Amino acid sequence: MSPRTFTLTFLGDIMLARLIDQLLPNSTNTPTDAHNAEVLKSKNPSLAEYTPSSPWGTTLPLLHSTDLLTINLETSATATSQAWPDKKYNYRTHPANIPDVLHLARVDYASLANNHILDFCEEGMIETIWTLKQSKISFAGAGESIDEAFKPATLWLPNPRRTHTGMQQNHTGHDDEHERTSTPSPNYAVHVYSASDHPAEWKNVPTFHFIDYSPATRTRVKRLLTQSSTIRPDTPSGSSENSSSESRSPALKIFSVHWGSNYKWTPSDEIQSFAHFLIDECGVDIVHGHSSHHVQGVEIYKGKVIIYGCGDFVDDYVFRKEFRNDLGAAWRVIVSEVQGQNQSLKLDRLEIFPTRNKGFRACMLDSKNRDHGWVREKIRELSLGFGSDCRDKLGVDGQIIFDIS
Repeated sequence: MSPRTFTLTFLGDIMLARLIDQLLPNSTNTPTDAHNAEVLKSKNPSLAEYTPSSPWGTTLPLLHSTDLLTINLETSATATSQAWPDKKYNYRTHPANIPDVLHLARVDYASLANNHILDFCEEGMIETIWTLKQSKISFAGAGESIDEAFKPATLWLPNPRRTHTGMQQNHTGHDDEHERTSTPSPNYAVHVYSASDHPAEWKNVPTFHFIDYSPATRTRVKRLLTQSSTIRPDTPSGSSENSSSESRSPALKIFSVHWGSNYKWTPSDEIQSFAHFLIDECGVDIVHGHSSHHVQGVEIYKGKVIIYGCGDFVDDYVFRKEFRNDLGAAWRVIVSEVQGQNQSLKLDRLEIFPTRNKGFRACMLDSKNRDHGWVREKIRELSLGFGSDCRDKLGVDGQIIFDIS
């Protein structure tokens, strides 16, 4: 039997607040944003037809073709109006927009460790978490408890949601005991962790996974990623039984991280060092970086991949020409089975599909489009700074390709 291959797609910021929230059928009670949205619709009549599928624009066929889809949810989902004090930007979307919008793209995992999950204080964060649980979307990085915030979600390949076989996943990614007894287990477990290095004042919120670049953080993260990265196929992830000698490591470990300054092309030395640490000492396979609001470079490191900045996928931000923050991408990692090694996967390549956020919609860019070329050349330029380069030739679907192994 030929080795099977799987695809994991990573998106940057999905920001469904402010104008986007007001354009959707369900919206929060935010008078200023509502007024601005009405003014916008009067100038752009097509926005009157903005529906839950609109944020995804023309990208849904690509997103539906992947085995696992991971995003950074750059907003809280809450009806509460008590905003975090003295914060410049406070984002929220109506809770109904989470299932309405995210289910259409078949989102499997939403990273909650970012600088907007607590915009409406802990009450807003908890409502966001409840909403994701009810929507059966896995998450990490924030939680109702410290354990829930820090421990990984467990996803599966093949994905039972897409293949209709194997166990079902609940909100945190732990497998459902009832389903496991009646259907065969999927082959490969994938652990996804989330953390953020800002804002610093949220480090005192115990149920928010804050990191800095200190030795103490490294010690804690290493302990977390090595002690919680075992799973048995016959016990729920996170169970105390996972400490059994029969436990096995997940096939893949992913660290989704909101880090660094906005609008800066290259990550700091401490960020690059931390990314290497995640791979060298914590066994991470894929680093899913986001926060910069524009694309950053890729580093292929010891057979693993570091995406330093995915860029935003959809938002309502002001256009900044210097950084082309209207341009982003869908980042797809292809993995394959290692023959002769049970429960083992290897990373084959990274494929990058450039997109443009236009009219609050993410649109695929044709390979002949000038902006597609801009994304390709910018990612290539930035990646060469890490000693990594893409293929000269685009893929058959116009994707930029980095070989990993």
